[in-house]
Amino acid sequence: MNWHIPSISDLEDLQACALNNSFFANNYGAVNSILYARKFQSQIAVEDGWIFEKSVENGMVCFSFPHAINRCQQADGSGAGGIQAALARLAKDAVRSDRQSDLHTDRTLVFTNVTADEKDLLISLYPEAKPVPTPESGDYIYRTEDLAGLAGKKYSRKRNHIHQFQKNHPDYTFEPLRAENLSAIRTIEESWLHETVDEAAAVDSLAALELERDIIISALEHFDRFAASCGMSGGILFVSGTPVAFCIASLLSRRVTDVHFEKCLSAWGRDGGYAVINNEFAKRAETEYLNREEDLGIEGLRKAKRSYYPECVLEKYRVAIEVEPA
Repeated sequence: MNWHIPSISDLEDLQACALNNSFFANNYGAVNSILYARKFQSQIAVEDGWIFEKSVENGMVCFSFPHAINRCQQADGSGAGGIQAALARLAKDAVRSDRQSDLHTDRTLVFTNVTADEKDLLISLYPEAKPVPTPESGDYIYRTEDLAGLAGKKYSRKRNHIHQFQKNHPDYTFEPLRAENLSAIRTIEESWLHETVDEAAAVDSLAALELERDIIISALEHFDRFAASCGMSGGILFVSGTPVAFCIASLLSRRVTDVHFEKCLSAWGRDGGYAVINNEFAKRAETEYLNREEDLGIEGLRKAKRSYYPECVLEKYRVAIEVEPA
């Protein structure tokens, strides 16, 4: 298989696959596949109308569930366009790679970030498959109208945070993301990283945050292409003309917007800045749902995401299957 690092040149194929398959899972989004290739050592292969993806996790090559760019090819079956044939091709390539790479140590094929439906399909095709839930990878899915309206008693605390921010900063403004104001995001990101350095160094996560900064800068550098092909959007919160918070999102599928990043400088975050940037963006989002991604198993992040009452948390699994030598 012709594996390569995903790049902007793959954008149209990746986005067509996401739209045609009506994805809810953020790991199948075109923007994430390209932006996070370096972090996860990801590669993709586009073969006969199918997209295959692999990454490296703890020294082992892991795979994403393959998808046809045009969903009509996705139907289960033994034909050249069927999911069985796609999985067989992937298994054959993995076994071949096993003989050439130190990253494989046996004939186990591991799929990560697999949804519940995909897990069930793998088990139906490979009864010996071993699924393991990975709750830290589950995507938090919200109804856009819930986050835009914040109606009802359960959202009273969020409304209070917003009212506090409005009271303390009556001159605040929100600007939708566009080419002319991208530099403000760089300013916020550098300031946010600077004020987080000591805390990050204490838990040995500074390198990860620096890589995240590089990913955000890459998104900004390719904003025009991402906006044109993937509906990249977002917004910036200003107080007295100073940029203090931002979010960056893109169209995951026709019903779902994926919120990739959301940050607020601490001085304004304490006043409710996160609630404001969240709410302002939701008011302008045009899809039925917002995917605010996973909590990574971090308790504080899990608590924050659950405080917005998700419609559901999209279950993810790790599934291992045994494959026969080619």
